[in-house]
Amino acid sequence: MSLMGSRQRTAMMMAALLAMAFPAQAEEELFRCTQADGTIKFSDHGGPGCRKGGYKTDLPHVERELPPGAPAAGVQAPADPGEPPALPTEPTRSSRPFPASTRSIPSLLVSDVPPQLKAKGVSIPNRGDITMVRVTVSHLPGGNGPKFSADSHFRGDARIAFEMAAYAAAKAVLYDPRYLKVDLTLPVGFTQLLGVQVDGPSAGVAWTVAIVSAILGDPVRSDVCLSGTMGLDMKVGPVGGLEYKIEGCHMLRDFRELLLPAGQNTFTIKDKGLSRSIKVTEISTLAEAYPIVTGRELRPF
Repeated sequence: MSLMGSRQRTAMMMAALLAMAFPAQAEEELFRCTQADGTIKFSDHGGPGCRKGGYKTDLPHVERELPPGAPAAGVQAPADPGEPPALPTEPTRSSRPFPASTRSIPSLLVSDVPPQLKAKGVSIPNRGDITMVRVTVSHLPGGNGPKFSADSHFRGDARIAFEMAAYAAAKAVLYDPRYLKVDLTLPVGFTQLLGVQVDGPSAGVAWTVAIVSAILGDPVRSDVCLSGTMGLDMKVGPVGGLEYKIEGCHMLRDFRELLLPAGQNTFTIKDKGLSRSIKVTEISTLAEAYPIVTGRELRPF
């Protein structure tokens, strides 16, 4: 597009505007001013090189004088500095009801220790002692939650990991936690065992997957173990005692795969997994773990 062609089109548009703005006495009221570059500008007031009237004979050169402070043609006016910037909107969280359901998830048991060691946070994993803990998830119609409960077999670190898992699950599916109730229990057959507890944060990702699947209504595989911590960023963190978890996963009937944090699949772990016919798979996020366990993608409720 040529510069002259652009100026001619602009001139014609401006002439039409001038005709509408000054229908009867436009030629008598406007001053025709010749600029240094040869172009013509029309103004409401005179000055050097200006004379009244004659705008109809100069259509190719018309440039209407703009009021002081007005933006040039084609330039968007800046935003009002006194106007606050638009804030990003928070994603809408659902509070829709869902059917209450229970998921059974493998968790490593620990033996009780003397009080002096317990005070230091010491726990002794039982070799291969893994039980299926129950995670029951339901909707709170009154929105007076969240309500999280764990029975007496779950110690401090496990309780903290359980609550973190519940919040992470709600965040992952964009569900309002005020409408969430989650209960963590040992099966009836274990409730009478003294000195056997569930402790530590290593079941965090497993409990998160269980809660998410209950909200979304997705089934979980019955042949996979999970190990790893879980935070609100939905990342899977490292854990210890993986050799015990492989042993326990092997002893559970028909379990064939162990999901563990990325970077922890060492030669020793691989070797033990092969010897126990357990497939070892690394995961780094909840979004990676969820489809492996449920066959469905992680998604909002």
